[in-house]
This record gives sequence, structure tokens and C-alpha cells, in this order.
Amino acid sequence: MAKCPKCGAEVAENDSFCKSCGERLSQPEAGPSTAEDAVKAVVTQRIDGVRRRDMEAILKIVDKDKYTKFDDWPPFERQGPEALDREAEAFKVLKEYGYEISNWKVDIFGDTSLASFTIYYRGVIRELSFNIKSRVTAFLVNKDGAWKLVHEHWSRFPEQQGQGGQWQGQRRRRPFPF
Repeated sequence: MAKCPKCGAEVAENDSFCKSCGERLSQPEAGPSTAEDAVKAVVTQRIDGVRRRDMEAILKIVDKDKYTKFDDWPPFERQGPEALDREAEAFKVLKEYGYEISNWKVDIFGDTSLASFTIYYRGVIRELSFNIKSRVTAFLVNKDGAWKLVHEHWSRFPEQQGQGGQWQGQRRRRPFPF
């Protein structure tokens, strides 16, 4: 085992990306070794694009014509490609962003893939700090040998267990701040 140079998490010697923070660990010689690795790489690149505020990188791995998303920030309805426009606007006021991904499950069905994982992400947008744990499912299609994101579904975990064993949702002082 080795350590990620960015976050210090343990990583396998042959990992291309840190599973905790998404940092690129090595330059792939011939691309990811399996379809599952390729899907993980695309999803990690997508989230790392948020960390870097790099909309151009995100647009390269998204099927812009078919993209949809259920977000864990308002609006909670399914959004189309306008979700990417909203995200680009958010980058203007996003001051910090870090993340850790765990519990990967990737299923390949021919030219489609379903990836699910847990993400802890935190940061500051405007003056509002956030620290969120969500479960994410991403649907990807393989177009001309490249995996493209078609749909993402982000759903927050409840924040904590309250009195009487009831789960309480995460407390928010106000809706999404942009």
C-alpha cells in the first residue's frame, strides 16, 4: 500500500486516482484496466471538476443532450441540462470544496453502466459552510469508446438520530445560497 500525496489516504500501488479525494496518482499508460475502473475514473473526474471549478472538464464527460440530475440541493426536482448552467454559476461563489468517496459499486450492462457510491463533501459557498454525506447513483453510456454521464441522482443521508429513534434531516439555515 502507498499513501496519497494530497490527503494521505492509503491507496493501492496500481490506483490511478485516490478513492478518498480524487487526486490523480499516476498517468495511465493505456487507460483504465477495466470498464469498472473507467467508469470510476469518469465519475471521479466529474466530482474533481467541481473541486477545481472546471466546468470545461465536466462538460467533456457529460452527454449534454441527454443529461439529467436529481440534486441534493434545491431544486429537488429532476433538472435537465440547465443543472450544468446552475453549477457553472455556483462555481463563481464556491470558495472551498473537498470530498471523500467510499462504498463504490459499479455494474456494467453492455454500453451502459450504473455507478453508486457514498460521498462526504464539505466546503464554503458564499459565507455558508457545508458538510454533507450523500449517496449518489450515476448512469453512464459508452459512446464511441468513452463513458459519458447521462444521469446523476444525489440524495443526502439524514444528519442524525434524534429522540425516540426518529431520524432528523440535515438542518439548513436557508436554501442553496446562489
